Amino acid sequence: MMRTSTGRDPRAARGNGGAVINYVSHALAPAIEPVANMCASCVLERFPGLRFAAIESGIGWVAWALQAMDEAYIKHHMWVRPKLKALPSEYFRAHGFASFQEDPVGLAAAAPYDLTDCFLWANDYPHHEGSWPHSAQAIERTMGMLNDEQRTKILGLNAVRLFKFDIPEHRRGTQVGTTSNQ
Repeated sequence: MMRTSTGRDPRAARGNGGAVINYVSHALAPAIEPVANMCASCVLERFPGLRFAAIESGIGWVAWALQAMDEAYIKHHMWVRPKLKALPSEYFRAHGFASFQEDPVGLAAAAPYDLTDCFLWANDYPHHEGSWPHSAQAIERTMGMLNDEQRTKILGLNAVRLFKFDIPEHRRGTQVGTTSNQ
């Protein structure tokens, strides 16, 4: 798991705008580099059972980052060593996850960019930037563009797959759809 702000002073910017600058620049954006490292380094070819997740990093950046990694690989493949057997975005979709609290931009990109199997909802209890105790309202406010199958994956089934949770016998068969990110 890659958690936001890991290894960085979360209070780097002080004074005017500091709280906003720190949250966006030092808590969310740094998730891109470790994800790119995982998807472009061949580590996922050497360890095909490996799964990774960018935690508390939001998801609005994911579609853009995958497109940027693919573009870089296509345009600069002659300098990439070792060569990848697939595009970086394909490695993310097969091995990667990202969590969010409220991220309507990322949710709007989930279906069009084939990312519903990769996103994990969280309420971030007990932190103040999370949605708890108003999580149900946040879900309804931000997930309106998703169908029931997509919501079910993002709200729980993706976490079941990532963390290998056991679903109680009385709940088996009540899940919607199947997933490709086994």
